[in-house]
Amino acid sequence: MRGCERCGNHVFRKTSETLSAGFPASGVTASVAVDGRQCTRCNETHVPPSVVQEFELAVGRELADRGVRTGEAVRHMRKVLGLRASDLARLLDVTAETISHWETGKARIGRAAFVVLGAMVEDALEGTSSTRDRLSALEDGRRRPKVLRPKL
Repeated sequence: MRGCERCGNHVFRKTSETLSAGFPASGVTASVAVDGRQCTRCNETHVPPSVVQEFELAVGRELADRGVRTGEAVRHMRKVLGLRASDLARLLDVTAETISHWETGKARIGRAAFVVLGAMVEDALEGTSSTRDRLSALEDGRRRPKVLRPKL
């Protein structure tokens, strides 16, 4: 077991921590209580990064399912997927400037791009990457010869 990141102590007690995310532009908030551990010396609460990641992905899925197409929502989903704006732009076949405009509210993300972004979040929650893989294959297809080798 790892020690406390703040003080190095190795003695913890079970606790509950509330994870929250807010999106003021759309009026959407999310919160959930999760199990954590609290240092008995400095009272620092620790929640496993995998639990935080799952919460952030679940929030992204909920934003997609509710059709929240604000810049905050787009930025949240991109970041929780671990994508740079330039990476998402490449996958969606738009410019990085377009991603910036979506995220700052200068332009609204199109329905198709939003659905694709939501599908990538859903894939990540399921532990797959099929949507991203297909988008990458479309991009890679521009440079590769068209030889099909079906997986059997």
